[in-house]
Amino acid sequence: MTELGTPIISPYKEERLELEAIARRFEGSLGICAARLDGRDGQLEVGGDEVFPAASVIKIALALEVFCQVEEGHLSLSERIALKDADKVVGSGVLAELTSGLSPTIRDLVYLSMAISDNTAANVLISRVGIFAVNHRLGKVGLTTTRLSGKILVEETKHGPSPNEDFGLTTSPAKNDQDDGQGERSPVTARELVKLLSCIYRREGLPEPACEALLEVLQKTQTASSIRRGLPESRFRDRTPARLYHKTGSIRGVVNDAGIVATERGAYAVALLSKGSRDLRPTQDNVARIALADASRVVYKAMRAE
Repeated sequence: MTELGTPIISPYKEERLELEAIARRFEGSLGICAARLDGRDGQLEVGGDEVFPAASVIKIALALEVFCQVEEGHLSLSERIALKDADKVVGSGVLAELTSGLSPTIRDLVYLSMAISDNTAANVLISRVGIFAVNHRLGKVGLTTTRLSGKILVEETKHGPSPNEDFGLTTSPAKNDQDDGQGERSPVTARELVKLLSCIYRREGLPEPACEALLEVLQKTQTASSIRRGLPESRFRDRTPARLYHKTGSIRGVVNDAGIVATERGAYAVALLSKGSRDLRPTQDNVARIALADASRVVYKAMRAE
Protein backbone atom coordinates (compact mmCIF):
# COMPACT_ATOMS: atom_id res chain seq x y z
CA MET A 1 0.00 0.00 0.00
CA THR A 2 1.06 3.60 -0.49
CA GLU A 3 2.99 5.23 2.33
CA LEU A 4 1.03 8.44 2.82
CA GLY A 5 3.71 10.17 4.88
CA THR A 6 3.40 13.46 6.69
CA PRO A 7 0.44 15.56 5.51
CA ILE A 8 1.39 18.54 3.36
CA ILE A 9 -0.07 21.91 4.38
CA SER A 10 -2.59 22.47 1.64
CA PRO A 11 -5.92 24.19 1.04
CA TYR A 12 -7.18 20.92 -0.46
CA LYS A 13 -7.95 18.93 2.68
CA GLU A 14 -11.09 17.26 1.31
CA GLU A 15 -9.43 16.32 -1.98
CA ARG A 16 -6.37 14.97 -0.17
CA LEU A 17 -8.62 12.66 1.85
CA GLU A 18 -10.21 11.47 -1.40
CA LEU A 19 -6.79 10.73 -2.89
CA GLU A 20 -5.74 8.87 0.24
CA ALA A 21 -8.84 6.71 -0.06
CA ILE A 22 -8.02 5.94 -3.71
CA ALA A 23 -4.47 5.02 -2.70
CA ARG A 24 -5.65 2.73 0.09
CA ARG A 25 -7.97 0.85 -2.27
CA PHE A 26 -5.26 0.34 -4.88
CA GLU A 27 -3.39 -2.98 -4.71
CA GLY A 28 0.04 -1.40 -5.21
CA SER A 29 1.45 2.07 -4.57
CA LEU A 30 0.41 5.44 -5.98
CA GLY A 31 2.39 8.66 -6.27
CA ILE A 32 0.25 11.72 -6.95
CA CYS A 33 1.23 15.37 -7.09
CA ALA A 34 -0.39 18.43 -8.61
CA ALA A 35 0.43 22.14 -8.40
CA ARG A 36 -1.13 25.28 -9.78
CA LEU A 37 0.86 27.18 -12.41
CA ASP A 38 -0.99 30.49 -12.35
CA GLY A 39 0.83 32.10 -9.46
CA ARG A 40 -1.66 31.11 -6.78
CA ASP A 41 -0.56 28.81 -3.98
CA GLY A 42 -1.82 25.30 -4.15
CA GLN A 43 -0.18 21.88 -4.11
CA LEU A 44 -1.91 18.58 -3.58
CA GLU A 45 -0.06 15.33 -3.14
CA VAL A 46 -0.11 11.80 -1.79
CA GLY A 47 3.09 9.76 -1.97
CA GLY A 48 4.76 12.64 -3.79
CA ASP A 49 8.31 11.70 -2.77
CA GLU A 50 8.03 7.94 -3.28
CA VAL A 51 10.28 6.66 -6.08
CA PHE A 52 8.67 4.92 -9.06
CA PRO A 53 9.97 3.41 -12.30
CA ALA A 54 9.49 6.12 -14.94
CA ALA A 55 8.57 3.91 -17.90
CA SER A 56 8.20 6.23 -20.91
CA VAL A 57 7.48 9.31 -18.80
CA ILE A 58 11.28 9.77 -18.69
CA LYS A 59 11.05 10.70 -22.39
CA ILE A 60 9.89 14.15 -21.26
CA ALA A 61 13.40 14.76 -19.93
CA LEU A 62 14.94 13.32 -23.09
CA ALA A 63 12.88 15.51 -25.44
CA LEU A 64 13.64 18.54 -23.28
CA GLU A 65 17.37 17.92 -23.62
CA VAL A 66 17.06 17.53 -27.39
CA PHE A 67 15.29 20.89 -27.73
CA CYS A 68 17.74 22.57 -25.35
CA GLN A 69 20.72 21.31 -27.38
CA VAL A 70 19.05 22.61 -30.53
CA GLU A 71 18.77 26.07 -28.96
CA GLU A 72 22.36 25.91 -27.74
CA GLY A 73 23.60 25.05 -31.22
CA HIS A 74 24.78 21.50 -30.53
CA LEU A 75 22.44 19.78 -32.98
CA SER A 76 19.77 20.45 -35.59
CA LEU A 77 16.24 19.10 -35.81
CA SER A 78 16.85 18.47 -39.52
CA GLU A 79 19.86 16.21 -38.85
CA ARG A 80 19.26 12.67 -40.09
CA ILE A 81 20.36 9.53 -38.27
CA ALA A 82 20.46 6.16 -40.03
CA LEU A 83 18.51 3.41 -38.28
CA LYS A 84 20.53 0.27 -37.47
CA ASP A 85 19.36 -3.19 -36.50
CA ALA A 86 21.26 -2.78 -33.24
CA ASP A 87 19.05 0.19 -32.36
CA LYS A 88 15.82 -1.80 -32.42
CA VAL A 89 14.14 -2.75 -29.15
CA VAL A 90 10.87 -4.32 -28.07
CA GLY A 91 7.84 -2.44 -26.87
CA SER A 92 5.84 0.42 -28.28
CA GLY A 93 6.56 2.15 -31.56
CA VAL A 94 7.07 1.35 -35.24
CA LEU A 95 10.78 1.78 -36.01
CA ALA A 96 11.65 -1.70 -34.78
CA GLU A 97 9.57 -3.11 -37.64
CA LEU A 98 10.96 -0.82 -40.35
CA THR A 99 13.92 -1.47 -42.63
CA SER A 100 17.36 -0.57 -41.34
CA GLY A 101 18.99 2.26 -43.23
CA LEU A 102 15.94 4.49 -42.91
CA SER A 103 17.20 7.95 -41.91
CA PRO A 104 14.61 9.90 -39.89
CA THR A 105 15.41 13.42 -38.75
CA ILE A 106 15.83 14.30 -35.11
CA ARG A 107 12.49 16.09 -35.36
CA ASP A 108 10.94 12.82 -36.59
CA LEU A 109 12.54 10.88 -33.76
CA VAL A 110 11.24 13.28 -31.12
CA TYR A 111 7.74 13.05 -32.55
CA LEU A 112 7.83 9.25 -32.67
CA SER A 113 9.25 8.89 -29.16
CA MET A 114 6.63 11.21 -27.69
CA ALA A 115 3.44 10.83 -29.77
CA ILE A 116 3.46 7.02 -30.03
CA SER A 117 6.16 6.37 -27.40
CA ASP A 118 8.55 4.69 -29.85
CA ASN A 119 11.31 3.12 -27.75
CA THR A 120 13.73 2.68 -30.63
CA ALA A 121 13.38 6.36 -31.56
CA ALA A 122 14.04 7.33 -27.95
CA ASN A 123 17.18 5.20 -27.78
CA VAL A 124 18.58 6.74 -30.97
CA LEU A 125 18.06 10.16 -29.36
CA ILE A 126 19.73 9.01 -26.13
CA SER A 127 22.78 7.96 -28.15
CA ARG A 128 22.84 11.36 -29.83
CA VAL A 129 22.45 13.67 -26.81
CA GLY A 130 23.95 11.48 -24.06
CA ILE A 131 22.69 10.24 -20.70
CA PHE A 132 24.99 12.63 -18.84
CA ALA A 133 23.51 15.65 -20.63
CA VAL A 134 19.93 14.63 -19.79
CA ASN A 135 20.76 14.13 -16.13
CA HIS A 136 22.85 17.28 -15.90
CA ARG A 137 19.88 19.27 -17.20
CA LEU A 138 17.59 17.68 -14.63
CA GLY A 139 20.04 18.61 -11.89
CA LYS A 140 20.23 22.21 -13.10
CA VAL A 141 16.49 22.68 -12.57
CA GLY A 142 16.72 21.27 -9.05
CA LEU A 143 15.78 17.61 -9.43
CA THR A 144 17.78 15.24 -7.21
CA THR A 145 16.10 11.85 -7.66
CA THR A 146 14.64 11.84 -11.17
CA ARG A 147 17.26 10.59 -13.61
CA LEU A 148 17.67 8.67 -16.87
CA SER A 149 19.45 5.39 -16.08
CA GLY A 150 20.02 4.17 -19.62
CA LYS A 151 18.52 3.26 -22.96
CA ILE A 152 15.05 1.78 -22.84
CA LEU A 153 14.33 -1.98 -22.83
CA VAL A 154 17.76 -2.95 -24.18
CA GLU A 155 18.30 -5.63 -21.55
CA GLU A 156 14.81 -7.05 -22.05
CA THR A 157 15.30 -7.10 -25.83
CA LYS A 158 18.50 -9.13 -25.37
CA HIS A 159 17.41 -11.47 -22.59
CA GLY A 160 13.62 -11.37 -22.40
CA PRO A 161 11.49 -10.42 -19.40
CA SER A 162 12.94 -11.14 -15.98
CA PRO A 163 11.79 -14.52 -14.62
CA ASN A 164 11.38 -12.86 -11.23
CA GLU A 165 8.51 -10.46 -11.93
CA ASP A 166 8.38 -7.63 -9.39
CA PHE A 167 5.50 -5.68 -10.97
CA GLY A 168 7.53 -2.49 -11.11
CA LEU A 169 8.46 -2.36 -7.44
CA THR A 170 12.15 -1.66 -8.14
CA THR A 171 13.84 1.17 -9.99
CA SER A 172 17.19 1.26 -11.75
CA PRO A 173 19.15 4.15 -10.23
CA ALA A 174 21.51 6.03 -12.53
CA LYS A 175 25.10 5.10 -11.67
CA ASN A 176 27.63 7.67 -12.81
CA ASP A 177 25.49 8.22 -15.92
CA GLN A 178 26.41 4.76 -17.23
CA ASP A 179 23.92 3.05 -19.52
CA ASP A 180 22.28 0.11 -17.74
CA GLY A 181 19.96 -0.76 -20.62
CA GLN A 182 16.96 -0.46 -18.32
CA GLY A 183 15.94 3.15 -18.83
CA GLU A 184 12.30 2.13 -18.48
CA ARG A 185 13.08 1.73 -14.77
CA SER A 186 14.66 5.15 -14.39
CA PRO A 187 13.74 6.66 -11.00
CA VAL A 188 11.16 9.44 -10.81
CA THR A 189 8.94 10.98 -8.14
CA ALA A 190 5.60 12.67 -8.65
CA ARG A 191 6.76 15.83 -6.89
CA GLU A 192 9.87 16.15 -9.08
CA LEU A 193 7.94 15.56 -12.28
CA VAL A 194 5.59 18.37 -11.29
CA LYS A 195 8.59 20.58 -10.58
CA LEU A 196 10.05 19.77 -14.00
CA LEU A 197 6.76 20.49 -15.76
CA SER A 198 6.42 23.72 -13.81
CA CYS A 199 9.87 24.84 -14.96
CA ILE A 200 8.94 24.02 -18.56
CA TYR A 201 5.60 25.87 -18.38
CA ARG A 202 7.15 28.93 -16.69
CA ARG A 203 10.37 28.82 -18.75
CA GLU A 204 12.42 28.80 -15.53
CA GLY A 205 16.11 27.92 -15.95
CA LEU A 206 15.51 26.62 -19.48
CA PRO A 207 15.68 28.16 -22.98
CA GLU A 208 12.23 29.57 -23.76
CA PRO A 209 12.11 28.21 -27.37
CA ALA A 210 12.99 24.74 -26.07
CA CYS A 211 10.10 24.87 -23.60
CA GLU A 212 7.72 26.04 -26.31
CA ALA A 213 8.81 23.25 -28.65
CA LEU A 214 8.38 20.64 -25.93
CA LEU A 215 4.91 21.89 -24.98
CA GLU A 216 3.92 21.69 -28.63
CA VAL A 217 4.99 18.05 -28.93
CA LEU A 218 3.42 17.14 -25.57
CA GLN A 219 0.04 18.04 -27.08
CA LYS A 220 0.51 15.33 -29.72
CA THR A 221 0.64 12.30 -27.42
CA GLN A 222 -1.62 9.60 -28.87
CA THR A 223 -1.40 6.93 -26.16
CA ALA A 224 -4.31 6.42 -23.74
CA SER A 225 -4.23 8.99 -20.96
CA SER A 226 -5.33 8.53 -17.35
CA ILE A 227 -5.19 12.29 -16.87
CA ARG A 228 -7.50 12.94 -19.80
CA ARG A 229 -9.89 10.24 -18.63
CA GLY A 230 -10.42 12.24 -15.45
CA LEU A 231 -11.23 15.50 -17.24
CA PRO A 232 -14.82 16.59 -17.99
CA GLU A 233 -16.21 15.81 -21.40
CA SER A 234 -16.63 18.67 -23.84
CA ARG A 235 -20.20 17.58 -24.61
CA PHE A 236 -21.26 19.08 -21.28
CA ARG A 237 -21.97 22.67 -22.28
CA ASP A 238 -21.22 24.07 -18.84
CA ARG A 239 -17.68 22.70 -18.90
CA THR A 240 -14.98 24.16 -21.12
CA PRO A 241 -12.67 21.45 -22.48
CA ALA A 242 -9.19 21.39 -21.00
CA ARG A 243 -6.00 21.37 -23.08
CA LEU A 244 -3.60 18.60 -22.13
CA TYR A 245 0.20 18.52 -22.60
CA HIS A 246 1.39 15.14 -21.34
CA LYS A 247 3.35 11.90 -21.66
CA THR A 248 2.24 8.44 -20.63
CA GLY A 249 4.33 5.43 -19.72
CA SER A 250 3.77 1.81 -18.77
CA ILE A 251 5.69 -1.39 -18.11
CA ARG A 252 4.49 -4.53 -16.34
CA GLY A 253 2.97 -3.46 -13.03
CA VAL A 254 3.44 0.25 -13.80
CA VAL A 255 1.11 2.84 -15.33
CA ASN A 256 2.16 6.51 -15.34
CA ASP A 257 0.95 9.80 -16.78
CA ALA A 258 2.40 13.27 -16.25
CA GLY A 259 1.53 16.57 -17.82
CA ILE A 260 -0.01 20.02 -17.75
CA VAL A 261 -3.74 20.71 -17.85
CA ALA A 262 -4.83 24.17 -19.00
CA THR A 263 -8.41 25.30 -18.35
CA GLU A 264 -10.27 28.59 -18.54
CA ARG A 265 -9.43 29.09 -14.86
CA GLY A 266 -5.69 28.56 -15.20
CA ALA A 267 -3.25 25.70 -15.55
CA TYR A 268 -1.79 23.03 -13.29
CA ALA A 269 0.93 20.39 -13.51
CA VAL A 270 0.10 16.86 -12.45
CA ALA A 271 1.95 13.55 -12.13
CA LEU A 272 0.10 10.27 -11.58
CA LEU A 273 2.36 7.28 -10.91
CA SER A 274 1.63 3.66 -9.99
CA LYS A 275 3.53 0.46 -9.32
CA GLY A 276 2.94 -2.98 -7.86
CA SER A 277 -0.26 -3.85 -9.71
CA ARG A 278 -0.65 -7.45 -10.84
CA ASP A 279 -3.24 -6.45 -13.41
CA LEU A 280 -1.21 -6.54 -16.62
CA ARG A 281 -4.09 -6.07 -19.05
CA PRO A 282 -3.40 -3.27 -21.59
CA THR A 283 -7.03 -2.17 -21.35
CA GLN A 284 -8.95 0.80 -20.00
CA ASP A 285 -10.39 -1.29 -17.16
CA ASN A 286 -6.89 -2.08 -15.86
CA VAL A 287 -7.10 -1.34 -12.13
CA ALA A 288 -4.14 1.07 -12.22
CA ARG A 289 -5.65 3.08 -15.08
CA ILE A 290 -8.96 3.30 -13.21
CA ALA A 291 -7.21 4.44 -10.00
CA LEU A 292 -5.23 7.11 -11.82
CA ALA A 293 -8.30 8.33 -13.69
CA ASP A 294 -10.14 8.61 -10.37
CA ALA A 295 -7.19 10.59 -9.00
CA SER A 296 -7.24 12.84 -12.05
CA ARG A 297 -10.90 13.69 -11.42
CA VAL A 298 -10.10 14.67 -7.84
CA VAL A 299 -7.09 16.76 -8.91
CA TYR A 300 -9.12 18.54 -11.59
CA LYS A 301 -11.82 19.42 -9.06
CA ALA A 302 -9.22 20.86 -6.68
CA MET A 303 -7.02 22.67 -9.17
CA ARG A 304 -9.89 24.21 -11.14
CA ALA A 305 -11.68 25.57 -8.09
CA GLU A 306 -11.58 29.32 -7.58
